[in-house]
Amino acid sequence: MSRAVQERLSAAEFERRYLGKRAELWRGEVREYMPAGFRHGRITARLTVQMGARLTGANAGELFAAETGFVVRTPAGESVLAPDVAFIRKERLPETELPSGFCPIAPDLVVEVVSPSETESAVREKAQEWLAGGVQVVWVVDPQRRVVEVWRADGQVQALTEADTLDGAPVLEGLRIPLRELFE
Repeated sequence: MSRAVQERLSAAEFERRYLGKRAELWRGEVREYMPAGFRHGRITARLTVQMGARLTGANAGELFAAETGFVVRTPAGESVLAPDVAFIRKERLPETELPSGFCPIAPDLVVEVVSPSETESAVREKAQEWLAGGVQVVWVVDPQRRVVEVWRADGQVQALTEADTLDGAPVLEGLRIPLRELFE
């Protein structure tokens, strides 16, 4: 569950004050939140392992773990969001060392695992914010309903059940994750 802190901040000021703390910046508004629960953490770890196995030796890009802050700029404002998992293609990464602060590059793929304290509308709003900020694909994983919604930059939203297989295309070609394995 998140709670809003009233003062409005820029991404730079948020980084100075909140780097390393459990909070996100939503269009200038700081939202602090609780650590993830057991089921949430297990599903996030399983996805990270599956994605990491696909990337090992592929040199396709970088995988980022939960709590990595990404600066997301949209017409509605500037945010710093921390997905559960993120991936950026190699050609979009700087050739020099990655910055130590928040990442200024929008990921190509974002995974958001729904927490019991999050409302469906809040999760959908966050998926839309990621897409407006330049993300190509957002996976919204709902452990309660055992469903994964695949949100794409072209406006398509696809709901998958445990009988389906999650496909990494077009960002991670060849990645296929049977959802029954994710939710068991």
